[in-house]
Parts: sequence; C-alpha cells; structure tokens
Amino acid sequence: MERQTEVPSGLTDALVPVVTELIPLLRGRIPHDPAAALGRLGAPEAKPGVFGVVAGRLMASSGDPSVSGRLSSLGAPVTERLLGALELTLDELMVAIPDEVKAAVPGPDATPTRFGFGMVGGPNPATDIAVRLLDQLRPGVSELVVALVAELAAHEAMASSLAAAPGLTGEDELAAEHGAVHFALAVAVAVVVLRRVEAPLVASTSAAVVGVALGAVSALLSEIPMPPAYAAALLEKRRAEYVLPVWASCSAEVRDHRFTLAERSEAGEADFSGNGLAVAVPGGVAVRTGLDEGHMAVSMRILEGPPDELNLDWWDEIVEISWRAERGDAAFIEGSSPGSRTPPWPGDFRVRVHAVGRDGEDREHYELMLWQAPPGPEIVYKHGDRLGYVVRGEPVPYLERPPEAAYRWVSQSVLGEAATVTMVAGASPAEVLRGFGADPAAAAESAEELSREFDLDPWVSVLAVEGGVLAVEFNGFQGSHPGVLEPVSRAGRTASMYWNVNALTRLSFADDGKVLAAFELGHADEIEDPEVDEALSGLDFDSYRDRLEKGLVAVERYTGCRLRKEDLQRIGELDVAYRILPPLPELYPEARKADGSRAYPGSGPLGAETDRLAFVPEEKLRELAWRAATAAAEHAGVAADPVVATALAERRLGPDAEHLARRSQLREGRDHAWLWQAIHNATNPDPLAAAINSLSAARYAAGPEGENLLEYARRVARE
Repeated sequence: MERQTEVPSGLTDALVPVVTELIPLLRGRIPHDPAAALGRLGAPEAKPGVFGVVAGRLMASSGDPSVSGRLSSLGAPVTERLLGALELTLDELMVAIPDEVKAAVPGPDATPTRFGFGMVGGPNPATDIAVRLLDQLRPGVSELVVALVAELAAHEAMASSLAAAPGLTGEDELAAEHGAVHFALAVAVAVVVLRRVEAPLVASTSAAVVGVALGAVSALLSEIPMPPAYAAALLEKRRAEYVLPVWASCSAEVRDHRFTLAERSEAGEADFSGNGLAVAVPGGVAVRTGLDEGHMAVSMRILEGPPDELNLDWWDEIVEISWRAERGDAAFIEGSSPGSRTPPWPGDFRVRVHAVGRDGEDREHYELMLWQAPPGPEIVYKHGDRLGYVVRGEPVPYLERPPEAAYRWVSQSVLGEAATVTMVAGASPAEVLRGFGADPAAAAESAEELSREFDLDPWVSVLAVEGGVLAVEFNGFQGSHPGVLEPVSRAGRTASMYWNVNALTRLSFADDGKVLAAFELGHADEIEDPEVDEALSGLDFDSYRDRLEKGLVAVERYTGCRLRKEDLQRIGELDVAYRILPPLPELYPEARKADGSRAYPGSGPLGAETDRLAFVPEEKLRELAWRAATAAAEHAGVAADPVVATALAERRLGPDAEHLARRSQLREGRDHAWLWQAIHNATNPDPLAAAINSLSAARYAAGPEGENLLEYARRVARE
C-alpha cells in the first residue's frame, strides 16, 4: 500500500506490546454487522455490506485518499454505529504512551490555542467533524496513524493477534472477524497517538479516535488480502444464494469478429465453420459476430431447464450447442458483476445462441439462453444471414431483402423512441400546417429549443419532399388523430405512423377528408378500402420484428412519399417548427348492452350510482350535462363572457368557442381546461355520454359547488 508519511525508526516496534494488549479488549466491543462491512472492503466480488459499503469501491466513490475522504466514503451508518459501540470504552480506557511515541509526536504544546473552523453542507457525523478539525490543528497526525496501522498489520509479531479465530468457515463470519481485528488494531494505534496529542476539542474525544481509525483501516483493508479461507466461503455463499432463472442485459467485448462467454480469457482461433455462429471453448462459448471490434449488446437468460418456446421469427440465426463449465462464473468481460455471469459451479450446460443483424442491415444483437444439461448434439434451428453461409464455406443463396429493411435506420435515429411521421401526397407545406392546426404565417420557432422545454404543447416540423410533404412530430402524436387527419387529407392522400416508448403504435390512412383506417399494429379490423389494403399487402404485423418499419412501408406505398435519412437530416438543419392548436378530443357514445344498461358499469362521477343514469330520459340527461357546464362556468367567473354565454345558451360550440376550447389544451389556456372539457363533453350527440363526461369534468371546475352538482345528479339518477 502506497504511503507518504515516513514512520520514525523504532516507533512501530514500541507500539507492538501496547496494541497487542488493547486488541482483545477492543475487539469484544465491535458489532458484527459494521465489522463485516469493513471486512469486505478487500473482496471485490462480495456483495455490498449491510451498511451500504460497496466492497473495493471506496476510492472510486470519494476520489479523496485522505483520512477524512475515506471516512466519508464509509457513510454515516457505519461510523455512528461504531462510535456508539466504543465511545464509553474509549473514554474510560487507561493507555500507557511509550517514550518512542512521545519522542515522535509533539505533545499538546504544538497545538494552536487560537483558531477558527467552519464547515458547510448538511449535518456531519461527529467523527467527520473531529477528524477534519484534527487535520487543521495538527496536520500529519492522522496520516501517521494510517502509516503505523499499515506497518503493524505487516509486523511479524502481530500475526497471531490479527489471525482469524479457528473454526470460522462462513463468509459472513470470516468477513466480520477480518474487519473487527484490523479495526481494533487501528483504534488501538489511534488512541495511543491522539492521547499524546491532546488537541483541544478533538483529541480528548472518542469521535476523533474512531474517525481516524476508520480512515486508516479502510485504507488498509482495501489493499491487504482476505483470509485464506475466505475465497472458498464466498464461493459457497454465492452458490447457496444463486437462484434461477436469471436474466441479464450485458455488454460483450468484441475482438476479431467474436465475443466469448468464458471463465478466462481465451487465446487462439475458434473454428466457426461448423454452424457459422457459435462454438464451445474451454470453460465457455465463443460467438461469431459481424462487428469486427468494439462492444456488443447481449441478453443472457439462465434457466432451470430447456426453454419452453422457440422464436424463429425475430432472429436470423439460432444454434444450440453443449459446453462444459470447469468451475463456473463464465463472463463476457473479465471482472463483470456476478449478476451477468453463469452459475458459480461446474458442470455440463446447453446454450442456445440467437443472432440478428450480422449482415449490417439491422441493429446487431444476441441472446444466449443457458441451462444445465448433459452433453448433446448440435442443433441448428435457423440459418438466415449471409455471414453464416460465408463462414460455413457454403454458397450464399439469394436472400430477398424485405421492404421494411430500408427503414431499419429509423430506430437508431432521433425518431427512435417516440414520434409521428405523416406523409401527405401532392400537398404544400402551408396546407399541411393549416391541417395540423398550425399557422404557416406565424413566426417559426426553433425545433431544438421546443424539444428542450419538455412541454406538453404540440408542435410540428414540415418539409417538402418528392411527391408531397413530410410532417414530423418528435415525441408528438397529433398526426394520428382524426381531427388532424381529416383536414390534412383534403390537401392530398395522407398516411401517418405513430409510436412511443411504451410500444404503443397507430397506423392511419385518410383521403378527401375521411379517415379510411386507423389501428394499432397487428390489430387491424377488416380493411374495406382497396388502396389501403394494397398498401398493407404482404406486411406481417403479427410478427414483432420490424413492425414500425413495416408501418412506414405502408405509409410510403399509400402516399408515394418515402421517409429518407436525408429528409430527416434536412429538418434538423433547418431547425424550424410550428406550434399546433390541437383539435378537440373526439366524442364517443357511451357503450350499452342490449337492455340499455352500461356496457362497462361500476365507475363514473357518481361511483356505482352512475349506472342509474343509463335509464334516465334523454331530455333530463341533456339538461344535466348543460347544468354541469353552467356550474363550471359560474364558478370560474366567466359565465357572463360573451363567447361562453353564447355556447351555454345555444348549447353548441361556435367558431369562437371552439377556438377557446382548443386553446384550453395548451399551457397558456389551462386555467379553464376543466370548464371547456365540461362544455365540449356536453355537446356529445349521445345524451348519456354527455351527462357522464360533463359531470366528470365539472366536478373539478365547479369548486365547492361541485359536490352540490353531484348530489343533484344522484337525485336525478334515483328518480
């Protein structure tokens, strides 16, 4: 262990008898749990201690090698628990200070009698404050303790005092013993040195002793080896705690077109000419990649037995082979966490290797499924990429490139997580913007700045492309709504593809102001329009592979306009966006059964009593809906506003009222969002839906009157 402080000659030898006498006394006062946490500092493969101390990570977490830095890395729970356990003992402890210590360490006269000290930040443990104050008053003292602890730990005369108690075999017991005896050593050294210093406010307190000792022992235990029996005990513990199944998302290092899952670094060539994908190597498996050098995303599933299913659709190549674990713990990268390794025991295993994208036309990815099983024959479930034929030395057959492959770049672009792409054939950008509810005459804004606002207000970027107009919403969805598709499609045949991070999608087609089809991918009803049906021909949305890409193929087929990388890049370079005034939500009738009752009972503004409204006469339901809208307007203080008053009197949304209702969906108009929801819902052609949904919105907009409104609705429902 590297040290900067030089220990005076003879000082270490002089401390041996003193600390040898103190260690048993101190050892008996140290609690098990924090001792085990300290003991694991030198075991990088051990789990974190119960106090959150991550083994072997002190320097990485603090970046400060000083005593106070190491102390802070341990965390308050460890320090406070140990201070509480030792405080009374240290206060009453009688310690003889050897003459060599008195000669090497100046006494209290060397401590300043006038000083200032300040700390910033949150509450600090007493040990932290004491150590920082000591370092200010007596620089170098804590570093001397660190150096003495390291020399004494290596001193031949201390071996028996620091040896683990006989008969310990468990990982927890060995870690606790290892931590306790070395912490006792550090406390013994610290108490002798600091009793000599006697710095005011510091050296007379046990907090300084425990704090300096913890800083010293963390430096020591991070460097010295664990007890000889510890490795076997840790392995036994890991085996006992290993529970199947295990799933891990890993990164594998690729070299020379291959990565390995192995117990040790593998040298030499691997012969992939048999199946073109995977071979067994000593203690593991090697996989042939399309990537030459770098890192590869790999999913690993470790199962109790053979997989229940075989997914031939998603993957290009699938091969199953046997391999033998010599000791276990095979990993993709040396030193990786236990969670991304194979079981920590030897034996025969089967591995099913799945690969996609090795030819470079798709994102390259792998999945390995492993389970313990006797050796068996190699099984090839699927050969489907060109690389495999080349590696096997076979003639490469003609592999037809599916049309969706042309759009695989989209998932790796700025549109990858969530977007809506709308294509409008034969239209102008101004026509498309107006259809979206944007004003082409308004000043354009920066798309990049709008994307940084993380606001819910919608916006769109448009670009004239060959054959029409491309409209892109980054993380938006207005182009999937009928209220946009209908007006936009009056300018030209329109199709849009929407997707988000939750795997929700919507593929829509519209023409001449009418939505012809709109559905979640894989859930289309019977398509009645022949041109839409032709656009979907041959696209298997039941397959999860390239579903988004297939949707974009359908958009291209229907509109004749193709989304290209260059177009997306051009939109980014122009950095132009227009804010959208979104259409009002579409109004739907309340679903009913044949007997007139609600199809989905039990919920609504009146709770279970909402179901009674299904049997109220339509005139009363309509009256109830507009009563709710009026109550919301009165509470908001806008009932006399000419636009609102006209909407309530005429029981409809005129152009001005519709404009305000649409603006209420934007940030600047949200003060009256519930009010306009109540009015809009009251216009629903279905009286039952109008009453239920207007009440739902008005109860939030009507303030204290909301409960009276609901009570009135209950009386109507009970009549």
